[in-house]
Amino acid sequence: MKKYKLINVIILLIIIPINAKAKSTISYSANLGGLRVAEVIYSVDLREDSWNIKTEIQAAGLVDKFVSFIFNSESKGFSDQGILKPELYNFSYEIKNKNKSRNAEIKYENGLPISIKAEPPYLNNDILSKKDLAKYGLNSSDPNSAFVVPGIYKNPCTENSKSFDGVRSYEIKMNKKSKKRKITIDEIEYDVILCAGSFNPIVGYEESDFLETAGEMNSIKYWYKLFEKEKMWVPLKFSIDTPIGVLVVKANKIITNQ
Repeated sequence: MKKYKLINVIILLIIIPINAKAKSTISYSANLGGLRVAEVIYSVDLREDSWNIKTEIQAAGLVDKFVSFIFNSESKGFSDQGILKPELYNFSYEIKNKNKSRNAEIKYENGLPISIKAEPPYLNNDILSKKDLAKYGLNSSDPNSAFVVPGIYKNPCTENSKSFDGVRSYEIKMNKKSKKRKITIDEIEYDVILCAGSFNPIVGYEESDFLETAGEMNSIKYWYKLFEKEKMWVPLKFSIDTPIGVLVVKANKIITNQ
């Protein structure tokens, strides 16, 4: 299994969903060490008992000159007492100047991944058995919804998040402490709660400088806002320490069509 590359880190860590009971779009900018590296757009449709999240990530700034990539994903599922349960997750990516691409689809049953299809196929040592799919998928979210915290919790900092894409699984271990802050997006000020945690790889990763840095206490920070109508805590900003600087992802525009 190959070591986790920076491009994978960017794609993994800026997949943060936003939820709404109407079709909404939110855009983020990602900066690494003060340099813009990516732009992110989410199109979301959350209804009373079902949800659909679409994500698009494109390289931007200086990174686009050396590593031109585009990543798209879509997840669908149902809502169980405010908690999102996945039924289908698919993604595609293309790294143009390296001639690399992949399309994949994961199906879920009762919240657990039951099958994975990918083109080109994953390597044999990346493929998990159905038993392991159930093991690592237990109490996990698809990558699109792993960072959303249900509004039934008064403090988003008390809930660990766990993501599983059928090959890789990780958990964000949260520090239970929280701080009230304010954040301005498109000239609008929002009240947020600042949370901190650390990255804990479970399966699909090899040792690397990134994992060592991200695994340190409070290396990951989230600025969560409670969207009251949607009854969801959504991070409007997050950051993670990396060996080459701090990756900061911040929303720059939120549009909701009621």
